[in-house]
Amino acid sequence: MASQAEIARSPSGEVPFAISELFYSRTDPRGVILAGNEIFRRVSGYDWAELLGAPHRLVRHPDTPRGVFRTLWEALGKGNPMAAYVKNRAKSGQYYWVFAVMLPIAGGFLSVRLKPTAPLFTRIREIYDDLIARERDGLDPEASARWLHDVAQAQGFSSYTSFMASALGQELAARDARLERAADARTRVLTEMNEALEETTREQGRLLRSFDALQSIPNNMRIVASRMEPTGGPISAISENYKISSQAISVRLHGFAGARDSLIDRVSRDVAKALFLLGCGRLLGEMNASFLAAAPVPGIDWEVERALLLGLERDCARDGREAMLHAVEHSATLNRASAEVRRHMLGLDTIRVLGRVECGRMRDANGGLAATIDQLDAFHAEIKGRLETIMRLSENVGLAMDRYLRSSAATVV
Repeated sequence: MASQAEIARSPSGEVPFAISELFYSRTDPRGVILAGNEIFRRVSGYDWAELLGAPHRLVRHPDTPRGVFRTLWEALGKGNPMAAYVKNRAKSGQYYWVFAVMLPIAGGFLSVRLKPTAPLFTRIREIYDDLIARERDGLDPEASARWLHDVAQAQGFSSYTSFMASALGQELAARDARLERAADARTRVLTEMNEALEETTREQGRLLRSFDALQSIPNNMRIVASRMEPTGGPISAISENYKISSQAISVRLHGFAGARDSLIDRVSRDVAKALFLLGCGRLLGEMNASFLAAAPVPGIDWEVERALLLGLERDCARDGREAMLHAVEHSATLNRASAEVRRHMLGLDTIRVLGRVECGRMRDANGGLAATIDQLDAFHAEIKGRLETIMRLSENVGLAMDRYLRSSAATVV
């Protein structure tokens, strides 16, 4: 039950519940409620006869954007776990906020929900207020879901999935702290890894923009060369070689960093999935333990629910480790690709130096060629710096992956 202190702090119209309490519900593929726990029944305000067999949207609050549910169902439909902040409505008309973690299971879906307390929750409510206003002005659910993806990117994440994986890590850490429990080392490692990957993604975006800007310089060099030497002269040849080499590097960069389903995208998705599964496993274990003392409910077999949760907890440990192994493979390929780009940059440097030598030999009177080479110098310094940062971040991610795999090996059943 919620403590008196929590009830006293609860805003008017909000149903109070304790941070130690977890909601549980299980539905069929259409979202019809097949089982739930006493916390869900009590806070929602419905009797069991009203909940069991009813659609889960019974507790949906209009202040939760439709784009949130579109995003949830899209992920679940692909067989992936997902999480979201959700504002629900009780039978009395009051509301309550939860952070919902959802899993696709055989014969439907399962959700465990906790009380949101991380600092991010304040920002999420502001985002929802904005999005609800847009939906009321005619924004459809699909466009609303895309808007959420844009919000995730604005927050520095490559996808909404990664954003919510980070939110799960933050909420679990905040809950542990409020309950005065020791921080879970594996959750912390995965959260840090997720954040490092997102920083890698942002750095790669900057690198791609630098390379795209670099493509105009060989053209400038040819224009200068046309005024200084006959057609086909050394500067023209250098500019053409530079153009061909830089375009080849750009293609490689876009292949592992710029496209949808790129290497960095795969690593990020796998780490986010591992974080989801780890969090789910922790919550399922806690939920399962609470069923030992559950009062009998007509229509719910607690032994069946416990067996289901135990199996899912094992599956989460196994699948989370598998997702991390996939991430390790993709990360190793990403590191090799980054190192290969760095080697190609050395070849590009050689062409740049030849341009500088030729500039000195021709005694560039008006400084046009020298200024162009200076631009190349600046871009090369920036690009090499970004590559070094990406390599360092990738190495840190790899080390974190090793720590996680070592710490999680004992949990695989």
